[in-house]
Amino acid sequence: MAEPKIKKHANGRYYVHFSEGRRSRRESLATREEEEARYRLGMWLKERYGPERKEDGSVTELTIDEYWTIYDKKHVQKNAAAPETIGYCWKNLKQHFGSLTPSEIDQTTVEDYEEKRVEGDIGRPSSASTVRKELVALRACLNWHASAERGRSRLLDVKDLPVFALPEESGPRERWLTTEEIKKLFDAARQIRPGEKRMHRGERFLWIALETGARKQAIIDLTWDRVDFETRVIHFTDPSRKQTKKRRPSVPISDALLPQLKRMHEERINDRVLDHDSQVWKAIQAIVVKAGLAPRQPRATGETIKGTGISPHTFRHTAATHMARRGVPLYHIAGILGNTLAMVEKVYAKHCPGRLRAAVNSISTSYDEVPK
Repeated sequence: MAEPKIKKHANGRYYVHFSEGRRSRRESLATREEEEARYRLGMWLKERYGPERKEDGSVTELTIDEYWTIYDKKHVQKNAAAPETIGYCWKNLKQHFGSLTPSEIDQTTVEDYEEKRVEGDIGRPSSASTVRKELVALRACLNWHASAERGRSRLLDVKDLPVFALPEESGPRERWLTTEEIKKLFDAARQIRPGEKRMHRGERFLWIALETGARKQAIIDLTWDRVDFETRVIHFTDPSRKQTKKRRPSVPISDALLPQLKRMHEERINDRVLDHDSQVWKAIQAIVVKAGLAPRQPRATGETIKGTGISPHTFRHTAATHMARRGVPLYHIAGILGNTLAMVEKVYAKHCPGRLRAAVNSISTSYDEVPK
């Protein structure tokens, strides 16, 4: 068999040329840069023919970065419902594990990663639950390479998979915003509008998140064709997106949100409610700092505060908490959030003691009638 080679075509892109069953074939490397093409050829060869063998017959181990590149291209981008979320995990994992090989990963390596993530030495300071999610993504990548599903060749042997324990699950998040804090956030959001006084992304996100309890990514992905002003319903489910366990339900538009949503629609610049699909973390942190709700205020102009303790998810938790405190049945809250009733009861039942008041009041009925 002739050795596969790369060639630059008239369209400026590089292709790998190889023979298969006495036929000449080619595959695009999807790049116009020669250096990148050579790197991708290496990935192509390793994926197609397995790891290289040295003269003594031993196998050259791939790095985690190389395993992830193949996993992302062949599985995540094709089959994952939310490839961007998995990509966020890899952004942090790569800094610690990218240059390592599977044989170099053990419990000590994993615990070192957890410590750096929690402290903020890698990415933003994060909870054990976030670290756990990222390590699950790493484990899924390696397990995929050790699987031989659908005739796919394995680049890892099951016995060579690293064994490590995951961090413990964190308890439910407790931080939620009071009515006074919410008012401060809306005031701050209005104060930092751009010159033309058009609602900025952070303010739009704030309104929708607090009035619907929707997940962050569902709001970022929302397009105007799924906002039904006639029936006053927002359909957060994107028909073109693969469905996951994190359901995106349809939520009624509240009386408070309706005029704000109409204004957003009048000010729209494209079919996206938030203009584009970039993240909203920085915009939210800016509002929180302006509202004076950050643990500390910036010491210098332009200083970025890594975390204020109020994240986009805090608004979802706040919406659910306020519904529970106002006596909304837990099964209704579950329907709005797209969560199971069991999960909602576990997290929010403590916020609605009124549902048990009739039960405790019945206790005294027996001895109230006792003659004095």
